[in-house]
Amino acid sequence: MCIYFKFVLFDLIWSSQTTFTSFSFLEGYLNKLWFTLLFLIPLFCFRAVKWTLFIAFLLDILFIVNLMYFRTYFTAIPLDSYGLVGNLKDFTASVYDSVCWIDAVFPLSTLLTAILYYKKYKQKKVILPVWKKRQRAGRYLLLILVATLFSGAFIWSKGGFKAAYESLQGANKHTCDTPIYTVFGSLYYDYLLENIAYTPEIKQQIEAWLKLHPRHKTLPFQLEERNGCILILAESLESWVLEKTVEGVEITPCMNALLKEKTTLYASKVLTQVKGGRSIDAQLLLYSGLLPIGNGSYSTKFPRSLYPSFLKYLKNAENAKIYGMMVDKEIVWNQKVICPALGFDSLISRRSFVLDEKVGPRKKLGDLSFLRQCGEKISSPELWPDSAFVFLQCVTYSGHNPFILPEELKRVSFSDKIPKRMNDYMTMANYTDRAIGNFIAFLRSQRKFDKTLIVITGDHEGLANSRGTLCCSEKGKDVVSSDPYVPFIVVNSPVGMRYDKVMGQIDMYPTLLDLLGLRDCSWTGLGRSILDPDKKAFAVSPQMQVYGDIAGVPESEIEWAKEAWKISDLMIRCDYFRYNPRDKWTE
Repeated sequence: MCIYFKFVLFDLIWSSQTTFTSFSFLEGYLNKLWFTLLFLIPLFCFRAVKWTLFIAFLLDILFIVNLMYFRTYFTAIPLDSYGLVGNLKDFTASVYDSVCWIDAVFPLSTLLTAILYYKKYKQKKVILPVWKKRQRAGRYLLLILVATLFSGAFIWSKGGFKAAYESLQGANKHTCDTPIYTVFGSLYYDYLLENIAYTPEIKQQIEAWLKLHPRHKTLPFQLEERNGCILILAESLESWVLEKTVEGVEITPCMNALLKEKTTLYASKVLTQVKGGRSIDAQLLLYSGLLPIGNGSYSTKFPRSLYPSFLKYLKNAENAKIYGMMVDKEIVWNQKVICPALGFDSLISRRSFVLDEKVGPRKKLGDLSFLRQCGEKISSPELWPDSAFVFLQCVTYSGHNPFILPEELKRVSFSDKIPKRMNDYMTMANYTDRAIGNFIAFLRSQRKFDKTLIVITGDHEGLANSRGTLCCSEKGKDVVSSDPYVPFIVVNSPVGMRYDKVMGQIDMYPTLLDLLGLRDCSWTGLGRSILDPDKKAFAVSPQMQVYGDIAGVPESEIEWAKEAWKISDLMIRCDYFRYNPRDKWTE
């Protein structure tokens, strides 16, 4: 009963943050029963109490880590991510922040069971004859067989395990898959996906979707050319902190000033569409115009797949040099391999920066110093020559959960009436804003500034499961956005505009194609440019939720937009671009 209780408790905690729909599926109870019977074989067949308790302890760990992962990514841990556990040492504080007090019930239930068992049965040593032991083991295995038949019947009736699992991928049931089929079912589904082969049927499915994709429209007017681009990918930067004053404190004065410039393009409601890859998923959306894969990170699962990229188009059109700067090690998210696949010529990583300003529990380089040192590096004619088009990506780190900023770096403060998580987030946003402001001020002193496109965006939302609590709080309800939007700011844009409709991160790729004057590109992405007047003002989240205005949008178009997630997954997983080369597709 203890092990079955753990499965049910896991489902209760999981469902409390999503939906309790999974509890209405009979097969969910049968699946939990089947695994419970399986894990109790050592006890009922061999009276191996210590082994049973050890299994229960391992289950405690498995359930807790998956709940921690779920609180940020809304999915169970992908199969391949178990091999990346070493990366967690750079995000220890974020890991601890994902733990909830109720998680302690798992190991406590194991401890309580052990105490009760040894108290009640330890002194009662009953030696059974061999035939009796075999008879009991046989009956128990027969019980498992019966449970297998019932559970298997449900799966068979739905067309097999893969079809049954995928039948839950709709908008309202997509978080029910793990509670119904357990963590082990999720792992098995991941395994099945690893073995998908590219077939004529898959090619037909992809190209049928692409035929319905509206053709990227060439702008009817010529834009002023830019001869450089700097992209700041700000960790966990959300839109709601911009243009916001709390207790008389302007949170982001530097970025607010940029928004007022006539040559700034600002989109305030960019829906977060990253999945398990988080920051590296943001780079996929930005540079390749593809949506993240369904489970895990594309950068670790499919680093050898061929990826289209506007960075590669820049190389073809402008003979551009592409550089990436980051405070992380190159092995994080497998950037050493995936960044060249996206078109980067060189990565300038942690060892190239002086750690003179420590931020966060891991004491990594703070945004203020990082962007200052980025400025020092691009002052070099070798890195930012007047005669060449240069693309530079700067990935910040300080905004990483749990938003811990040393006291000496704080320039704003809020009262104790503000919830601590909200207080910390706004304080960190102000710090990152100051870093960006100083960096922009430095760039203005450079000769190439007026001809350089400067893009500022958040890699993904930052509040995760804290959002609901903050939005319900007295001080947060009119300040914190209930939706996971990041900003998309383009300074020195050839088209100055404000776009307050909903767009997805997937729409940044075609928008940047327009702003950079990249015409006649074979791959224009799965999104649509916000410069296209026919673009519909909605986007689909990884959880299949629709955000934005869908009034007058046909249901078929909404379903088509949802289908894009599956199509993108197949394109990456099956290496579609390698098998279907087109002129200047991915050179």
